[in-house]
Amino acid sequence: MSAILITGTDTGVGKTFITYNIALALKRKGVRVGCFKPVETYVRDIPEDGLLLAKATGQRVEEVVPMTFELPLAPYAGEIEEGKEVDLEFLREKFELLRSKYEVLLVEGAGGIAVPIKRNYTYAHLARDWRLPLLIVGRAGLGTLNHTFLTWFYAVKMKLKVLGIVLNGFTGEDVSERTNPRIVEEMTGIRPLRVRKHDGLEVSEEEAKGLLELIGF
Repeated sequence: MSAILITGTDTGVGKTFITYNIALALKRKGVRVGCFKPVETYVRDIPEDGLLLAKATGQRVEEVVPMTFELPLAPYAGEIEEGKEVDLEFLREKFELLRSKYEVLLVEGAGGIAVPIKRNYTYAHLARDWRLPLLIVGRAGLGTLNHTFLTWFYAVKMKLKVLGIVLNGFTGEDVSERTNPRIVEEMTGIRPLRVRKHDGLEVSEEEAKGLLELIGF
């Protein structure tokens, strides 16, 4: 069974949106797909990201998100502020169970791969230990060159496999959107997939096809 980590170059770049659409596209192809967000923060009642992902796959929210924090912080910061410990072994057991259950398991991180889950333990360490290749999601406009390159560079230094890069939220309004894909490719050697900004939850058929191609479907 295959599993992939969807990570971001920053918070709010559209990781959940992209994960949701990959899950939806896989399910429509008849693939038994599951989603897993080990830790979701800024949860007051129901984890909103987890709820959206569960909607795509038909899972229970509790299966998608086994651990939550109330504050909008990195998991390790949530651990410090809320006094609730992140149990890596517990999360690993949940991951292995889901990986055995689904043909494809989409694991969504919180923020980027340098975000700490625990002291001195980032999502890059988790990807290494769980043997997860990465799909990097970045914003389309100004600021994405630095963030995307640093994310890719850290992944390479950690000897992680990068399946692809998605630049999300193209509007045509930002002049940098014209040059960012070319420069990202020059800097990383990876041609990014461009995804337009959508008012609804679903990408176009062509974009969905492109997302599946990035992960080998």
